[in-house]
Order: sequence, then C-alpha cells, then structure tokens
Amino acid sequence: MNTKKAKYDTGVNIIGSIPDYADMIRYIASLESKVQDKEFTFRTSESTRRFRFAIEAYIIKFNNDAHKSLFMNAMADPDLPLQSKFIIIFWQLTYSDLLFRRITEEVYMKALYMGRANIQGEEILAFLHYIKQTEPQNLNWSESTLKVVSGKYLTLLKKLGLAEGTVKKQIRHPVITNDLFVWFIRWCQLVYPNDRTLKNPYIQFGFMDKETLINRLKKIENIKYWNISQIGDDVTIDLKPYE
Repeated sequence: MNTKKAKYDTGVNIIGSIPDYADMIRYIASLESKVQDKEFTFRTSESTRRFRFAIEAYIIKFNNDAHKSLFMNAMADPDLPLQSKFIIIFWQLTYSDLLFRRITEEVYMKALYMGRANIQGEEILAFLHYIKQTEPQNLNWSESTLKVVSGKYLTLLKKLGLAEGTVKKQIRHPVITNDLFVWFIRWCQLVYPNDRTLKNPYIQFGFMDKETLINRLKKIENIKYWNISQIGDDVTIDLKPYE
C-alpha cells in the first residue's frame, strides 16, 4: 500500500468555502478552551464536520509550542482588531498550507510588489498548470479541480480583506499596525528559526519593501522587542525575551 503523503492538498478549496471568517476565528480561539464554540455550525452536519476538519487540518499546524502560543493567543485576544486577525490567518496559511504559500509567493505577492492594481484567476490557473507540468507526481488534478482552486484562492483573499471585486480582483494593501508588525517579526522567526535576517523566506509576506521593513525595525518604540545589527544591506534581528 502506498502511504506517501501528498505534497499538495485542496485545503484552499474548503477554507475558501467557509462563509464567515469571523465565526471561523471564534472557533479557532475556542479550540484551546474546555468548551468549543458550538455556534460554528452550518445547514448540515456534514458541512460543519467538513469545515471544522479543514480548519484543524490546514490552519492549526505549528513548528513549535511558542509558535502555537503566539497564534492561538492572537486569535483569542479580545483587543486585537478582527482585520488584524485576518492578516494573521493569511500569514499562518503561508506556513500551514504549501499550495497556498506557493500561489501567494509566485502570483499574489509578486503582483503586489510590482504595484499592480489587479489579480485574475487566469494567473493562478496558469501557475497551477505550471506545477502540474513540472511536478506531475505531486499534482495531477483535473482541469475542473484546478479551476476551483484558482477561484477559491481569490475568494479566500477577498474574505481576508486582501482583495475585492468579482472576476478581476483588486489588490488591497492591508494596514500593518505596529503591534501587528511586532507579531509578524516574532512569527517569522518561530516558523523559520534558522534565519534571523531579512532573508528569512517568510519576510516576503509582510506587505512592505526592504527599506520600509528596516525603518520599522529601527523605530524607537520597537527597541524593547529586539536588537538589530546591520552590516551593509545585511540585517540581523535578535529577539528579546517575550513578555
């Protein structure tokens, strides 16, 4: 029997189908409590089971206990704005779901950093075709499945407040507050502790160019969170103990 785990999954399809992301976040926050959120239910028990499974299978993945605590505490924080939690879900998905990460890295973030106003499903579909052609052993889905994935990816972005519109999605640039920025830097090092520099592969998902990132790292109000050392363009971030 071949028990090899598939490299890619269709988690994007299911997560993109969840109707209300505010409800989803409340459900995630409840996972650490003794009583789970029973209001996270849908018209059929099968839909409820499917969505709950998808959240726990495709979002609730952690590199270590510190990563888990950082994420779950953010989801449960009553003072953290809902839109900030949506951005955190976006960042978490780049870690927890490989296909979401690859589409985001190769299509969405490139379009955003190029200053483009829109992104279309055809671009995502073309990239999925590329994966299928270059990695047939890892992704051999039908054309209809690829089209659903491309559409659900854009739907997911829209529900997270990162895109708007119908067929042609307008790219929305999120506001990264300083609290959210501090959270992001800490998260990057927890999910990829081998690189404390700006070459950390998760830094690219921060919605800011290198100059902006460095300027924010050096802000006086952030000195309490980390030490910065810079030699030329090389910047190293040493986190201080988390309080």
